[in-house]
Amino acid sequence: MIDWNERSPEVANLLNPSFCSVILYSVIIEYEKVSEMSFPFPLAYLVLPIILHKSTRDVINSRTKMSVWIESNPHLLIGFSHRTKSLVSYTNEAIEFLLRLNVITINSDGMSIIKSLGTSIKRYSKDDDEIDSIISKSSHLAKWFYRMNSVENIYIAWGVRP
Repeated sequence: MIDWNERSPEVANLLNPSFCSVILYSVIIEYEKVSEMSFPFPLAYLVLPIILHKSTRDVINSRTKMSVWIESNPHLLIGFSHRTKSLVSYTNEAIEFLLRLNVITINSDGMSIIKSLGTSIKRYSKDDDEIDSIISKSSHLAKWFYRMNSVENIYIAWGVRP
């Protein structure tokens, strides 16, 4: 992990723990709504590489099965494993941030929301279409993950290993 004072302003702004936490929170809460189950912990590491990649995010559509979507968009898998590896530490920061705020809990079933972020999400998306898109597409991603019904199948579909 790069120290804060050594991060470029772009990286510090885009990948700050608060913003990444909002993205992760948005996926977890939607997953819990559609599944009535905890969010599988290993899937947390796929959220940022999928949602923060604009070319991928722009064409996400949960009305299409994830496996069919991936078959139709194989070019979006190029560099995905590298993106995933490079965002592990930022995902860890986001998880730690949510834990410190007592927003989530982690147990053997996965990650669960225990406290709402409420207005924090609105603060990020207010008057910013791209951030609004990021939050919106997080819901689509949660639905995809739920419908795949297997962490292993999701990792295989994206061509990465946990």
